[in-house]
Amino acid sequence: MRLPVFNPREIPSASFSENSDLPALSDRQITREDLMRALAHPSQGVAEHLLRRDTLLTETELRPAAVLILLLESEQGFDVVLTVRAAHLRHHAGQVSFVGGQVEVGETMERAALREAYEEIGVQPDDIEVLGELPVYHTITGFAVTPVVACMSEQAWHEQNLDIAVDEVDHVFTVPLSHVLDVANTRVHYYTWEERTRQYYSVTFGDYFIWGASMAMLRNLDVLLRYANA
Repeated sequence: MRLPVFNPREIPSASFSENSDLPALSDRQITREDLMRALAHPSQGVAEHLLRRDTLLTETELRPAAVLILLLESEQGFDVVLTVRAAHLRHHAGQVSFVGGQVEVGETMERAALREAYEEIGVQPDDIEVLGELPVYHTITGFAVTPVVACMSEQAWHEQNLDIAVDEVDHVFTVPLSHVLDVANTRVHYYTWEERTRQYYSVTFGDYFIWGASMAMLRNLDVLLRYANA
């Protein structure tokens, strides 16, 4: 599969401006109840604002996969667990991503996401509470990815005996959910590939550059939160 080759940090970008018809997201701290409302019943009109694909492959050409959007809950709000992929990987080498991978035969999306989290970074499934799923996202690498959204207490996270699978993951870090959902921190990049103008979103956190499919899934979570909790 031929993929575009570029440094995502070097593609020109502009500030992300919200669509005027998107509901405002309250300045108050996002709660677990807000998340559950957003995941349970997508509101009418929300579909047109969701990011669904960055590939022209058909549904039958895509392989099913699942990622875990793990949110650590504390009195200060939620942090998102992210990884930096190992530098030698064929796809997404050195990039920021969620834990996850291809779904095995007979697995549910939830089961696959929890299994991958355990295999990649050693997080115990019994300490994770699954809240729901985001819409499927089609990636340029040929996967139909279901993002599984889940919570864990900050205390339980610190008690985990993380075991990083170094053949897949370089290291793990966390970022405040409020930071990655803040449109003031979000950039939109445009580039041309195979005679099509494409775009991706990004957020910088310290030295970390969060972009591509992972950022698209977080943008979708933001849209669902806005509609469900307007």
